[in-house]
Amino acid sequence: MSEQIMPKVASSGEIVAGTRVAAATVVDVANINWDAEYDVLVVGLGAAGAGAAIEAATHGAAVAIIDRFSGGGSTALSGSVYYAGGGTALQNQLAVKDDTENMYRYLKYEVGDVVEDKTLRQFCEQSPANFTWVQQQGVQFSGDVFTIKTTHPKPEYSLYYSGNELLSSAVDKTDTYSAPRGHVADGNAKATGLGSGFFKQLGKSAKGIVSHTYTQSRVYQLLTDKSGAVVGVELQQLSAWSLSGLLHRGFNKLANTINMASPKLSATCRHWIERLEARGKIKRIRANKGVILSSGGFIFNRDMVAEHLPEFTRARMLGQAGDNGAGIALGVSAGGATAHMTSASSWRFINPPKSWPKAIIVNHDGQRYCDEASYGAVIGTRMYRGNRGEGMLILDSDLYEQSTEFLSRDARVVISLFVKQQLKTAFKADSIEELAKLTGVNVNNLITTLADYNLAVEGKKADPFLKATKDMAAIAKPPFYAINIAAGGSPSLSLGGLVVNEATGNVKDIDGNNIEGLYAAGRTAVGIASNNYVSGLSIADGIFSGRRAGLNAANSQPNN
Repeated sequence: MSEQIMPKVASSGEIVAGTRVAAATVVDVANINWDAEYDVLVVGLGAAGAGAAIEAATHGAAVAIIDRFSGGGSTALSGSVYYAGGGTALQNQLAVKDDTENMYRYLKYEVGDVVEDKTLRQFCEQSPANFTWVQQQGVQFSGDVFTIKTTHPKPEYSLYYSGNELLSSAVDKTDTYSAPRGHVADGNAKATGLGSGFFKQLGKSAKGIVSHTYTQSRVYQLLTDKSGAVVGVELQQLSAWSLSGLLHRGFNKLANTINMASPKLSATCRHWIERLEARGKIKRIRANKGVILSSGGFIFNRDMVAEHLPEFTRARMLGQAGDNGAGIALGVSAGGATAHMTSASSWRFINPPKSWPKAIIVNHDGQRYCDEASYGAVIGTRMYRGNRGEGMLILDSDLYEQSTEFLSRDARVVISLFVKQQLKTAFKADSIEELAKLTGVNVNNLITTLADYNLAVEGKKADPFLKATKDMAAIAKPPFYAINIAAGGSPSLSLGGLVVNEATGNVKDIDGNNIEGLYAAGRTAVGIASNNYVSGLSIADGIFSGRRAGLNAANSQPNN
């Protein structure tokens, strides 16, 4: 069943709290003074928006892009990982075995029933072609394959295992063989692996093919005709070289740069961004065939997080200021339904170092809650789901001393520095009892948990999380160490959004009917990545769903 957001009209008139989106307005299409007119309007220029814009324009539509900032969204701040398989050009070049059926069986394990099986199968079957399409837009992948599990490979690698493909329990459950599918684009910062490597050329391609790009433009209202079909948008646009426009760009750049290091200062910057946007010139733009909403999720909207993701209020926001739920709210304002709004992903990677996944993670009750060799989104999400955001990594002296082994070989500079800093802050004790006292972990439960784990290492007891013995090591040699891996909060993002017709990308209402003239893609919509997150899957879903929406909007009949 779809979960419908009930409009929360605040004193400002916003339809969903924290979005500054007004209720859709019915207009007389023939008698309104439009500032401009296009076939298709794309609201939000990230991976999904670029995919939608290029596809619609390629099929003959006059397209305009509207972005609250200058384009890029969370895609341009990411690790530029694109999840693809089934025999991509890069997989074939690097002699990596994979096929679409193998990819489908594995992703079914991750995706569940969030989309129909035929949609997931289509995603897998189109994956090699979509990867080639991305390359045709100028995105390059020139590195080798990295065969060891890691958070994000060093810059000389362009292909790695970005999900749980190497996890024994995942392979057993899915009856698959492991294949690396995390395709890392060239051009990111070498130290961090973050940046616009994937988006830079894609965005350039999108801007080069469309009729017009409206930057620093906030869409706050959809315009409909009497039948409810979406026929245009109303926006506020800042002049790029005005003082307000310059400050707007500056505050946005600062907010994105410092968000992880100083969330409060970043929030202050976003407050000033909103105040500046209120000075924008109001424009009404006509969409003859459709409006495509692709402006991200809602993790930066603390009202929506408190309502839908209360367990994640302590987590850190991953993305950028545009992820405030405005795209979702625009869809709701026109009668759109939402689903999976309680779905989120939080990231806590502990590999590298290679020794850490062999240890255990416990909450303050002294209980484990995951296979520690899992992909970081599994660890982070379970940390918040039912475990109050708590995570203590328990090591013995052997595992602790192995922490820096191969670190310089396997990890980017920023990861190495982060690990070494965490080692300096570790709790240390000669006994488990003393370690529990230092950390505040329940001592009796911790002793029992460790005893059970060590028995599982020896093969004398089944591990409750089906962790493979090759991924385990006895925790028995003092001194013992504990690292608070939850300190500071883990980066998190929302995964739910507008319900769409999986054949066309049309937004659907609560009765399951298409809303004429309205489409959604990427994290604004429910899609492939709305259940579990795998590195690169959101960008890949953005391309898949964006191209779908762009194609169908371009081929639709004009609105009256």
